[in-house]
Amino acid sequence: MTSIVLEGPIADIREREVKLLFDIAEQVGNLEEEGAADKERLLQNAADLRDMFFLVVIVGEFNAGKSTFVNALLGDELLPTGITPTTDMIELIRHGQEKKQQPAEKHADVVREWTHPNTGSPGVVIVDTPGTGSVFLKHERIAKQFLSRSDLVLFLLSAKKAFAQTERLYLELARDYGKKIILVLNQVDLLDRQERKEVEAFVKQQVSELVNLDPPIFGVSAKKALQGKRASGLFSRVGTDEGGGMDAVRQHLRETFERVPPAKQKLESQLDFAESMINKYQKVLAQRLDLAGADRAYAEQLRSELEAQSTTLADRLSMTMRELDRVFDEILERGRKFINQNLTLAKGLRPPDRDAIREKFEKEVVANSLSQIGDISEDYVSAVVDSSRRYWRNIIERLNRLEALMEKEIGTPDASGYAEQRTALQEAIAIADAELKTYRENNLAESLRDTFATNMSRFTASITGVVSGIIAIVIGVAAPGAITATTVGVLGTLVVGPVLAVGGTAGVLIYGRKLRRDAARELEGRLQALRASYHQALKDMTERERTRLLQYGQEILAPVFSRLEVLTKRFQEQRETLDKLAEQSQQLSKELARIEVRVEA
Repeated sequence: MTSIVLEGPIADIREREVKLLFDIAEQVGNLEEEGAADKERLLQNAADLRDMFFLVVIVGEFNAGKSTFVNALLGDELLPTGITPTTDMIELIRHGQEKKQQPAEKHADVVREWTHPNTGSPGVVIVDTPGTGSVFLKHERIAKQFLSRSDLVLFLLSAKKAFAQTERLYLELARDYGKKIILVLNQVDLLDRQERKEVEAFVKQQVSELVNLDPPIFGVSAKKALQGKRASGLFSRVGTDEGGGMDAVRQHLRETFERVPPAKQKLESQLDFAESMINKYQKVLAQRLDLAGADRAYAEQLRSELEAQSTTLADRLSMTMRELDRVFDEILERGRKFINQNLTLAKGLRPPDRDAIREKFEKEVVANSLSQIGDISEDYVSAVVDSSRRYWRNIIERLNRLEALMEKEIGTPDASGYAEQRTALQEAIAIADAELKTYRENNLAESLRDTFATNMSRFTASITGVVSGIIAIVIGVAAPGAITATTVGVLGTLVVGPVLAVGGTAGVLIYGRKLRRDAARELEGRLQALRASYHQALKDMTERERTRLLQYGQEILAPVFSRLEVLTKRFQEQRETLDKLAEQSQQLSKELARIEVRVEA
């Protein structure tokens, strides 16, 4: 057996092509389930390049007469033929000086090797595959493997049953592999001239519309060609096949190989195959990046919503505190009015009734403030709870959508990575669901309501004590001797001594104004403290809620985001590697186009 001999620059290109195929195989082997099969194809094609045999593969339906057609190409009845399917194995015919009638079986009884001098030239191998759609389905994988290894595909169709579904699928596969294709309509002797034209037009239309190809089409009768004067080889110039149509096929092949010798076509074919593999997985990676990008967009949206929810809480808190400040300002205004109206000599000529003063203060100053504050605070709590409920429901909904995407992606792009992603998402969903359930118990509102009621009660008690003490002072000023250590102790912050030294009505009036100013300051100070306590209670509650949100984002969602970023980075690196391999393939194609080759026996 003789292979194609390469020397000089083209031999260097062959070695670089082999390396290119190995590099592509390494990349695609880790991509998708089909990647392993494509890796095997690429490695086999690399081995074919080292052996440097030009593979002419015959493909077609089991009853299309492929074996008869191969015999007609050889000009010799080498392969067995018959009415029933006879080719249950891959028939591989290598070039040799002598014909071998007894084939050697290889590849676990699947491939039979023959030798014949009429394959066309040294290094040219003719491969007859089992029929597409035949009963021998166990050979389909190897038939497709040879299709991927082929350098030229002769696609045989029966003129009586042209373009079956399986034929279309094999044509699509050959197209996707970037193979050169020649269509041959066999058994045209069974048609009249008009029928032949119609069938050829139909096939041309179907191939164009369904497969998007425009290959050369030849009509032959392989059986009739064998009955005539036989040619002496694939590229023979003998023109006496007596209307069998094989001469036109041979002429096309001869012109094709004269224009581009088999060696160069072999290298071109494998570059086309390499490019088809690169294109295929560039699309795969583009789809993966789109999926990961959509997932990352979902994740980023969740992250943004976490931050936005925190901002929303802060804005709502500021508005609520302004509403509370308005209530406290009204309390202060009423309190000052209460002091001015009640802390006078006329009001203070009888001993103070502490309970009466408290009741009066609560009615005129506090009034419905506690109710207003309660409404404001409960509105705030309700807004926070409702907002958080909506937020967590939205989070759960979005996480479920993201999980659904992951479910689709498991078993397609990077199954192991997306399986880990999905586990992290399920954990995040469970935590979000638990967070949502905490808002059904209304603990926030009850706790805040109790805190506010206690604070207001303490404020009322303390300010009533202050007012009672001030009234006692006023009585003492108006009636000396009425001041006791007890009443003075009530206003430990107020100085009584100076009024006793002033004496007279003028002094009492002056000091009365001072007492009212001091009482107003005391009221303002205690009210400010109460206001601050309310603010702090709301801030504490809001901060706890903010912390829950941020902790969820940082501790639970962060790993999800991180894994997505890792996947995206991996896909980008894989795509960049394929892009570089595509550049190498294009460069080899340019160099190959400038090279002349020769064939040696």
